[in-house]
Amino acid sequence: MDFTPYLTATGMTVDEASIIAPSITNWEDLTTWLDTQKHQETTPPPNRTPLGTPVLETSWKAALRRRFFDMKEQGEPVGEEPVWPKVVERRRRISLLVSAALTLLLTSLASEMISVQHTQEEVAVAYIVLLTIMNFFMINAFSKTLIGTWHALKGPIGNPWHPKHTETDPRPDSKVAIVFPVYHEDPHRVVAGMIAVAQSLQTNVPEDFHHYEFFLLSDSRNPAYRIAEVAAIDQARLACPQMKFHYRWRISNDNAKLGNMTDFCRRWGRDYDYMLAMDADSIMNGDTIHQLLRMMEGNHRLGILQTNPTPVMRKSLFGRMQQFAGRLYGSSFSYALQAMYMGHANYIGHNALIRTRPFMEHCLLPDLPGSKPWGGKPLSHDIVEAALMARAGYEVWFLPDLGGTYEEIPANILSFLIRERRWMQGNLQHTRLLFVDGLHKTHRENFITGFMGYLSAFFWGIFLIISAGSMVNFLKAGKFSQKEIGSIEIPAVMMLIASIVFMLAPRFLAVIKTAKEKKAGEYGGLPKMAFCIFIETAFSFLFSPLMMVFITKFLWVWAKRRSISWGTQQRDDEALPWSACIKNFSWSSGIGIIASTVLFWEIMSIPAQTEALLSMASGHSISTVSLFLWFSPILAGLSGSVVIARFTSRSFPVLEKMKWFMIPEETNVPQELIDTKIWQEKLAKSTPSPEDEVATFSYALRDPCFYVAQRARSRRRPFLEREIRRKMEGQNTLTLKELMLALYETGCLDILHRSAISEKEAA
Repeated sequence: MDFTPYLTATGMTVDEASIIAPSITNWEDLTTWLDTQKHQETTPPPNRTPLGTPVLETSWKAALRRRFFDMKEQGEPVGEEPVWPKVVERRRRISLLVSAALTLLLTSLASEMISVQHTQEEVAVAYIVLLTIMNFFMINAFSKTLIGTWHALKGPIGNPWHPKHTETDPRPDSKVAIVFPVYHEDPHRVVAGMIAVAQSLQTNVPEDFHHYEFFLLSDSRNPAYRIAEVAAIDQARLACPQMKFHYRWRISNDNAKLGNMTDFCRRWGRDYDYMLAMDADSIMNGDTIHQLLRMMEGNHRLGILQTNPTPVMRKSLFGRMQQFAGRLYGSSFSYALQAMYMGHANYIGHNALIRTRPFMEHCLLPDLPGSKPWGGKPLSHDIVEAALMARAGYEVWFLPDLGGTYEEIPANILSFLIRERRWMQGNLQHTRLLFVDGLHKTHRENFITGFMGYLSAFFWGIFLIISAGSMVNFLKAGKFSQKEIGSIEIPAVMMLIASIVFMLAPRFLAVIKTAKEKKAGEYGGLPKMAFCIFIETAFSFLFSPLMMVFITKFLWVWAKRRSISWGTQQRDDEALPWSACIKNFSWSSGIGIIASTVLFWEIMSIPAQTEALLSMASGHSISTVSLFLWFSPILAGLSGSVVIARFTSRSFPVLEKMKWFMIPEETNVPQELIDTKIWQEKLAKSTPSPEDEVATFSYALRDPCFYVAQRARSRRRPFLEREIRRKMEGQNTLTLKELMLALYETGCLDILHRSAISEKEAA
């Protein structure tokens, strides 16, 4: 038998292997020779740190002052004492005052309008309260965007507190762990992204890539996924031999991603100054990563540096619209948030560099008392971690000005809603932490904004029911005059104009900013960009009521204390089958059809005399049919939800050819994205898919490269070897658990591999 493939798998060239191969004539010679080699598993041994949840006792301001003076005494590069917290507070107060004033104005207009309709007092009060709450949060988002955009247009140069101003070269011994926590993700896609990032580091920072090491942190339960993940990591080591790739599998996947990250911190946290938190679909440019490190090294007050990931690589209609909107409007909104929050920004859980020691000391979250979903570990832990990091005196910055950071977003409405349900449960848990001592006002405000974003869906639904009911009752009563119609028309028109301005402001600002910077060509040109904005905006009118009813349903399920888990996300662009659309959206379509029928019936039952009076009183500008059309976008979005979900999940190649919903990353494709696609194809050819369990286990037992690498990872445990050997000699089939144990025991692995090769040759 030719053992050359086993020799080359250790890193030898073919010529070197041909010299040694004649001396290896059987399996015993091979295993003896492998035992003498220094081909060792590279994953470092654990350097465990006892971890505990932080004591929540200090005030944020005192902690920041203490952090500054402590570091100044130690001689660490802290720079000048920050002034930005006062600036942030001033901007926050201005935003609140503007929001309160505009909300008061709209509330007074609504009060005038509802008073004319002779609505019951209780219903009128409910109407005004709901409208005031929804208007305030809508206007507050608008005011933050407007104020923030004004300051953000100056860029980092115009912000003297931006971390870029203090960046410096990293210390020779500074270390960064780039961690990818996964759970039943496609190993080809995940590791392809890791290789692309590693190659980008080697290309962009050739003198400094030694600062970085990669970790694939697996919570996968299916043994086939574990084998495929290990096989893909082996290929990554061959692709980038100068970079370090490590693999860790947790025996228990308690607390999902939060537990996975905590496990890493416990085992290796003290060995790394920083960790770059990534998602399974995250990709980053090497120069961007190194800029983050330089900023961290230049200012030891920085705790988290969060980039603004650009959504990329979506092909479905829904994915492309969301990708287009996120890239165009989202970037403008992100710049505004940076100017509004500065060092009190949010952390979104990935594509962010974290200072490891303070994260371990201050940001590990305790179990909330009570049963799930109200208690347990916070499901959306990233926002809380940012608040606790700031509470400990460290800064958390959101940096949209750094490019070269990417992610993939849900490709269809169903995947989007599944993600929203997880986020909703996490945001509602944040109410438990709202009054923790020492949190800054900005982070408390973020907590409130987070859970109100979901409660508003329920409020909007109630508001729509009250609005429709009040309108129908008012018309049926027929007690109105031209003066009363005028009293309704003028406030209604003013409220409509204001609502359009507040809701569409990010779109207006994005268009102005893009046109001013002459970047419309990156979106397919100004005419196509404007057309796509129109289509995406029209779709949002249909999509919003769908979100409303689903979030309301999720709230009801949450109120009944039915929890959810953070499972695997669909990351491909496969269209939703009709069966899935009907199963998941037929109830919302039913609600839309019933609501449309009832409203149309009620409006059509209005007496002809009343309709004529309405037409005359309004100067022939209002009719009963026009009032039905007023609700038509909402009713159409609900009634057609099955079709909308199916249609938008499909991919249309013609959209790319016509440059519709184009983003700059499609006009000039970043090298990291090109490399990711190339390596994903290569890994799909060279390593098995975990979806094909037979092929995966066959690969694990027969492939020479996997055998050599796995043998280096295995240990000798004589007791286990005897048990497995006894079972195999008795012609008994190994269970999956026993097989996985055998793959990590050297003697068992040798036996399994020889047996598999013998069976293959015999066949």
